Amino acid sequence: MKKTPKKKTPVKKFESKITKFLDQAKVKYGVIEHKVVYTAHDAAQTTKKKLSDIAKVVLVKADNDYVLIVLPAGKYVDFNGIKKALKAKKIGMASEKDIVRHLKTKIGLLHPFGSEYNLKTLLDRTLAKSKKMIASAGAYTHSVEIKLKDFEKLTNPIKGTFSKAKR
Repeated sequence: MKKTPKKKTPVKKFESKITKFLDQAKVKYGVIEHKVVYTAHDAAQTTKKKLSDIAKVVLVKADNDYVLIVLPAGKYVDFNGIKKALKAKKIGMASEKDIVRHLKTKIGLLHPFGSEYNLKTLLDRTLAKSKKMIASAGAYTHSVEIKLKDFEKLTNPIKGTFSKAKR
């Protein structure tokens, strides 16, 4: 007796502002589903990826403007490098309230596409050397993997030394 094949249930594709943005830009990317994470470091552990491939995104206040800094998850922000690149007098971390108020996003969901926030994006050289990066997809349970050259085309970041090694 011949068995009838079971119908496959269609898998619902993950969709967020970021994936829609990448789809509109006709950029190839991958979506990585993982357990709930709140930091880039947690994303690296959960996905079993190297810290150097995971993008940590930090909101910084430079004088009276906000700027996104994209650096490897295993590094610290180098405020002196940012200050030089932007020719700013005063640099500091934005508060969690600033993130919620100005970017209309939850803590832990910052993505690296500064153009979507109408912000300048600074890309650390050590991350820029990678072929791909993994960053938040705008959800605690999903990340996107994108080629660095595509990320650079989309954001036109200022490249420089914006990170330093953890002690």
